[in-house]
Amino acid sequence: MEEVRALKNGVMADIIEFLEARIAEDEAAAGQLEESGSGHPVQRTSFGISPFSAGRVLAECAAKRRILGNVPLVTDIPSQMGGTSEYVLMCLASVYSWHPDYQEGWTITD
Repeated sequence: MEEVRALKNGVMADIIEFLEARIAEDEAAAGQLEESGSGHPVQRTSFGISPFSAGRVLAECAAKRRILGNVPLVTDIPSQMGGTSEYVLMCLASVYSWHPDYQEGWTITD
């Protein structure tokens, strides 16, 4: 837990807070759709649950939270973008590049 606090006090604190807020928003939206029944019904496909269901969004949010909870455990192998942890966070944040709180410095350039 000390490593998580140290990481949050470092350079990546803003991106972690940004991701935590976006995940919470996604969870709330999926929960509202699920409660109201106005979201896409849970449909089974040949691959399992429909990718457009509230359940799928909630599962993705849980996976993202696990990643954020283990960022210090990601090997920080230097790369073109910096450490691996930073790159993973930037990849996760890229999904929300449309959000007004997204910072251009998080953009991954190939």
